[in-house]
Amino acid sequence: MLNGVEVFMNTSGSHHQLRKLDLRLRDFIGATHSRGGVYMYSNRQGWDGGRLYYDGCSCVVNGDVVAQGSQFSLKDVEVVVAQIDLDADALSSLS
Repeated sequence: MLNGVEVFMNTSGSHHQLRKLDLRLRDFIGATHSRGGVYMYSNRQGWDGGRLYYDGCSCVVNGDVVAQGSQFSLKDVEVVVAQIDLDADALSSLS
């Protein structure tokens, strides 16, 4: 069994910036690789009506990117689905 959080959910409104997606994914992968668990990231997509654009790219990470939505999609709704065995993750992180 993991100590702490097994599933972390982050619903965000993070605007687009060059190379920001790479930094996000690197942080999510690093955290779940070293501590285990699953990181579910959901980001807004589209314009805010002003100067900001939210790029989407929602993802599920468990030591690596398991599933990822598109960046700059024109779809009204996009669902990212992944299946992860938390027991297998907990056992491999304790070994």
